[in-house]
Amino acid sequence: MTAGPLISVLDDTPEIRSILTDALEQAGFRVRSFGRAADFEQACKSMSPDACIIDLGLPDSDGLALVHRFASQSNTPILIISGRSRTQDKIVGLELGADDYIIKPFEVEEVIARLR
Repeated sequence: MTAGPLISVLDDTPEIRSILTDALEQAGFRVRSFGRAADFEQACKSMSPDACIIDLGLPDSDGLALVHRFASQSNTPILIISGRSRTQDKIVGLELGADDYIIKPFEVEEVIARLR
């Protein structure tokens, strides 16, 4: 049996990380989750995720700047999941390099479908 795609989840809320990790693993993905941008960025130096889920409201980094930096250094698809629901927030996130944008609260089934 081959391992599923590796998804990196960056969200500072432990409950959201847990929900996403459990659902993604049940759907056949491998998951590495992070609560801080610094840990995510350090891990990305030695791993190549197949996709990343990034929250914008992070305690140690500007999520939009992180998305832009990561997108400019990698071809890895980025899915933003954020509570920022204004159209302008979504446009900026997509223009800075995200491939998709989902507003919190979200349905995990939708996240899985978009990752597939």
